Amino acid sequence: MMRAFLFSFVAGLALSVGLSSIFPLPDHERFPSSIEVLNNGGRQEQFLIRWPQDRLAVPGNPGLLTSVADSTAFLLSAGGSITITELFRLRDVAENVIGIAARTTGNRSGTASQSDWVLLIPSRGSMLMSQRDSANLTPLRAGDGWMLPANTRAFWSAGKRYRITAGPAPGGHGRILRGTEEFARLTGSYTETWELLNQMSDGTTEGRILLATTLRSK
Repeated sequence: MMRAFLFSFVAGLALSVGLSSIFPLPDHERFPSSIEVLNNGGRQEQFLIRWPQDRLAVPGNPGLLTSVADSTAFLLSAGGSITITELFRLRDVAENVIGIAARTTGNRSGTASQSDWVLLIPSRGSMLMSQRDSANLTPLRAGDGWMLPANTRAFWSAGKRYRITAGPAPGGHGRILRGTEEFARLTGSYTETWELLNQMSDGTTEGRILLATTLRSK
């Protein structure tokens, strides 16, 4: 029995290698990086997320978590604290989809929230970023459910452009904590800005999130 299993395994492996030379797997498409080199040796790069179209739904409903925004975000509320996790497509400034982004936001007792971002670009690597928010970005109670702040008129009462990042790095920037692959030897800061493009009569909105990073060698 063991001999038959080993023979089948080796034969399958050999067949896979042989077929891969005839029908090679497609390469992952990599778009040119939109990087601006700075005079001090650093570099700037911007990333873009459009809502609601770039929000990614998560199948199923994990236990103890509440689904928000058509299952594109999941919320945990307990003891006066609220934490929400969202998943998005990530674009470059030319609007090519280059990866995915996840944001986890939490606060306690209605204070301004804090957010952590993970940007994953398959052809380049990943970055972990953290910031103090300029407002409370956790969902608000709406009847029996929850509503995202961006879908309320009060959130946009001061204008259609909102800088979300408020520290903890100098100048009110967020911190880029670490990275992998291309970003492993880099450190720096970033800002997150929301821009409102359209607000419908039911309060739902369309807009974009701009993540502007400044990186330098460690």
